[in-house]
Amino acid sequence: MKKICNCNIPANLQKDMMTESIAAYVASLPAESIVDDDEYERRLAICSRCDDLVGGLTCSHCGCFVLARARKKQMDCPMPGGSRWDRGLGQGSGTCPRAGTRT
Repeated sequence: MKKICNCNIPANLQKDMMTESIAAYVASLPAESIVDDDEYERRLAICSRCDDLVGGLTCSHCGCFVLARARKKQMDCPMPGGSRWDRGLGQGSGTCPRAGTRT
């Protein structure tokens, strides 16, 4: 899988180190570019139930770390056929280069 996430977190870290790196990256995002905590938890809950979540961290449709993708306002779920996050808040814009769906 080609990783398209632009968070620059190495994909070969041990899971606990990767989770820490993702958390540090998410904490560094500008406040105006992130969703609120309730929306973040809602998105993560949806991702955690998805069969396409790999290793509890990575979306198999786009290669992004869901902990980072779910926090960003401009992102959306890249599920082919339509976002699973489009149940209210969390609609993004653009196209996921791998899945060909809105991001």
